[in-house]
Amino acid sequence: MFNPKYTITPTILSKTAEIAEIKAAVERSRVLPLNEAQLRRQAILRMAYTSTSIEGNKLAQFEVGKVFDGQTVRAPQKDILEVENYLNGLKLLDELSKSSHNLILREILRTHKVVIAGLVDQDKVGAIRPADVYVLDDLGDGREMLRFKAPPTSRVPKLLTDLLDWLKTAKDESIHPIIIAGIFHLEFVSIHPFTDGNGRVARLLTQLLLYRLGWDFRKIIVLEDYYNQNRLAYYNALHAEEGKEYVQGREFTNWLEYFTTGFLVEARKVLDKIQSIGYGQVSKKAEQIFLDKDEIQIMDFLSTTGRITSDDISDILNVTKRAAQLKLKKLIQNKLIKVVGSGPSTYYILNK
Repeated sequence: MFNPKYTITPTILSKTAEIAEIKAAVERSRVLPLNEAQLRRQAILRMAYTSTSIEGNKLAQFEVGKVFDGQTVRAPQKDILEVENYLNGLKLLDELSKSSHNLILREILRTHKVVIAGLVDQDKVGAIRPADVYVLDDLGDGREMLRFKAPPTSRVPKLLTDLLDWLKTAKDESIHPIIIAGIFHLEFVSIHPFTDGNGRVARLLTQLLLYRLGWDFRKIIVLEDYYNQNRLAYYNALHAEEGKEYVQGREFTNWLEYFTTGFLVEARKVLDKIQSIGYGQVSKKAEQIFLDKDEIQIMDFLSTTGRITSDDISDILNVTKRAAQLKLKKLIQNKLIKVVGSGPSTYYILNK
């Protein structure tokens, strides 16, 4: 039986309360259907980019966009396949999110099958790992150090069943959706049910749980962005609670503080993004500012990276530098971004 131990600390309480306030504001925001669809497209691209990047994929975000659009990308085939698979996983996520029933094992295996297809031996695709797993750190001098010993494969089916049973209980007991999602994320990664792809599947399923529990933030939020900004902190947060090997009855409190912190950071980004592209903003003519697809992509890049140059825009949109500068000029005129520096060192940031 899975019965996670955790304490709702003042930090967790204050962050979940602010997230709830932002959620309400996001849901109240008036967003044109076309623009919302464009924002969701950008969220999909960032999810695919960040979640695969966490695992070492080398494709840049604009290259992920090219894969999404079916364009040719010069990169190792494995990297391209990982991104293609994850994009397919996000399509599956959208399909599964239309149902409100409790998560089941068949959905977990189906998700893994999509994410890992063609990347491991066929008998390991969509199947519980056949052997024990040891996660090792490369020390760089030919030596390796044990980071984590996953539970024996013989225990995995029971551990997954216990976790899925707990999800039902947690929902019935009205445990906060963010707490449910956070606990699931860590426990699933710790069980390590697959030979490969555990992190990617965990992040997809965590998102699915939030969608089904009504915490989807209009499907614009990208929790992976926070993890990818400091991958070491993400892995340290996971393994600080895990220890060197899987142990039932461990504490989840520290991980939940990390998880809610990251959730709040990304929730604020969603609100900033909606506001920065003109929703709720009024020009001097009392008209709302609406942006085209390219301009939304620029604002999306800015909200993710914090800064952008005209060269970045040329690469992302595949336009001339002159065309990129014209797009920046319009955003400056609408007071959505501002210029920093001059000459070759010029870059642009959001105008808060």
